[in-house]
Amino acid sequence: MKRILFLASIFILALTLVACGGNNNDNNDTTTNQGADVTNNENQDTNEADDKAGNDTNDTATNNNNGTEDMRAKMDELNYDDFELSVKYDGDKEYEASLEKNQDGSVEADLEDEINGVDIHGQEAFDEIYPKVKELTIEQNTNKDDAIQQALDAFSLESNYKEIELEIKFKDGTKIEFKDNK
Repeated sequence: MKRILFLASIFILALTLVACGGNNNDNNDTTTNQGADVTNNENQDTNEADDKAGNDTNDTATNNNNGTEDMRAKMDELNYDDFELSVKYDGDKEYEASLEKNQDGSVEADLEDEINGVDIHGQEAFDEIYPKVKELTIEQNTNKDDAIQQALDAFSLESNYKEIELEIKFKDGTKIEFKDNK
């Protein structure tokens, strides 16, 4: 008799557990959420890996837009819309730096320095060239020797060049050009 009561009790307990387990929505949600958490964690890990690899296109686009706006704003501070410096030295070494604000407001910057093995463009070149151009006080009536010396000093270039060419376009559209050969 004890055995029958024991088996009946286990049977009732088993039915109760099965009935309660099948109707428990919290367990199903937890399982689903855990699965979603795993998926979200995998996505987060992938995003972190992309960030480390520099593959986050949204941030890159935002940084490019901010960089472009920053370059435009800084160019507006200058008295020049276009600055080009080309200096040639013995041994076919050349230094070329240019900043240009286009009609559409975009800014182009290029720095090719064969003396130090530098060839950069865009934001990186702008960050290198802009502070040097900002130092210049060349105006439309500045004489050739002063303009050339200012450019050499601002860019820390030697005065033993073979040829130098400096072209500046002012905001009012006036252009000046200085050339010198030694």
